[in-house]
Amino acid sequence: MKNWFFRFLTSGFGTDMAAFKALGWVIAISLIGLWIFIWIVKKIYIAIVGEKVPNFKSGPYNVEITEVGANPKKLKKQLCEFKGYSSSLANKVIKKTPSVAFTGCSEEDAEDVKVILEELGATCRIVTPPAKA
Repeated sequence: MKNWFFRFLTSGFGTDMAAFKALGWVIAISLIGLWIFIWIVKKIYIAIVGEKVPNFKSGPYNVEITEVGANPKKLKKQLCEFKGYSSSLANKVIKKTPSVAFTGCSEEDAEDVKVILEELGATCRIVTPPAKA
């Protein structure tokens, strides 16, 4: 939250009344506590469930990043723009290269993702998982 918002709350909503200042501090501390609680719950959820590479379930193709290229920050930003990618998951995929970035894509989607990532300097390949016996 913005600094001006907390200054407004802790100033007593722009007044000099002690009761409003106290109420403002209670609200500010409550908001900070809520933010910390949400952050902790999110970390626990990720630890239990884990972050998984997005599975599109529309085809048998996977897109694998073999080399990150010269600009990993732009690659991370692009991965975060794809649905299902968080910042920490994008970091993991980039750091553990070569790694599968997308699973279960149709051939068209896999080609599109490959082109987008290769424009950013990454080296990608489309992989079809082996058939189960």
